[in-house]
Amino acid sequence: MRGAVALLVLLFCRSGAWAQEESGGDRESLVESHGTEDTETTSKQTTSQTTTSPDIWGEVEELRDMVDNLGTMVLEQKEKLRNMEKKVERRWREKWRRGAEARLESENAAMGARLSVIEREVKDLKEQNTAMGSRLSASEREVEELKRMNAALEARVTDSENGNTALEARLNAGEGMVEELRKEKADRPKVAFSAGLTNDGYLGPFNSITTLVYRRVITNIGKAYNPNTGVFTAPVRGLYYIRFTAMGLKGPQSIGPYIYHNDKSVMFNHQNNDNGHNRFLSNALTLELEAGDVVYMRLPVNQELYDEKSSNYSTFSGFLLFPM
Repeated sequence: MRGAVALLVLLFCRSGAWAQEESGGDRESLVESHGTEDTETTSKQTTSQTTTSPDIWGEVEELRDMVDNLGTMVLEQKEKLRNMEKKVERRWREKWRRGAEARLESENAAMGARLSVIEREVKDLKEQNTAMGSRLSASEREVEELKRMNAALEARVTDSENGNTALEARLNAGEGMVEELRKEKADRPKVAFSAGLTNDGYLGPFNSITTLVYRRVITNIGKAYNPNTGVFTAPVRGLYYIRFTAMGLKGPQSIGPYIYHNDKSVMFNHQNNDNGHNRFLSNALTLELEAGDVVYMRLPVNQELYDEKSSNYSTFSGFLLFPM
């Protein structure tokens, strides 16, 4: 295309030159017709014009042929361009068609897979529906059974309501008794004590029977035990539980404490040291005490006990079981 344009430009330039030459020739003819110039000059110009004109027209013919050929070439190029555009369009359409077919096949495959999943779901739903139908029938039977049971329960409730009056009366009576027991429990004295014997280790032997004073108080609820005298005084009439523990180290002395109620011994335990080992004793009893009665421990002559702060080997304990 660029070559054709260049040729057209060249053609226009040569056409301009030819026009100028033809204009010059006309002017020379006009001078000759007037006869104002000399004959020699006119003859030379005429001869030159006659010699040049055939060459110019030959070139014009050649340029015309070239223009015709260029026009033909342009038409041929346009035809080729149209053919190429048609081929490109056909190829593009073919490629698009193939791509569309591939996409359609892919979509069909996906749709087929989804359809298979949906068919399985439909099958499962049908099976579930069948199962639900069976369960519904069973539920309906259960509802009928429950209705019959409800009717029976209503009858029993009616009977129960008739008996509720008596139960309410008994309940009220029971609540009254519970309240009385609560008051009695609140008014009941709380008595308990426990004490260790000594921090000094050995206690005894003595030349006379001696009251044991358990000075290391562990518990003394109700303050009925006196750690200065070793005596427990019953605050109320009731049944009391009394207990002791005793220990003696290796040595010749025996161990054997008494439990006294008021001025009377109610228990005595004894253990000789005939094997050279440590000795242990413990015992307990229940005593019916009046308010103001006393209980205490005594150590016989020539006997000893042993205790330590961190061990509480020898102890004296008691508590109220219930008032009377």
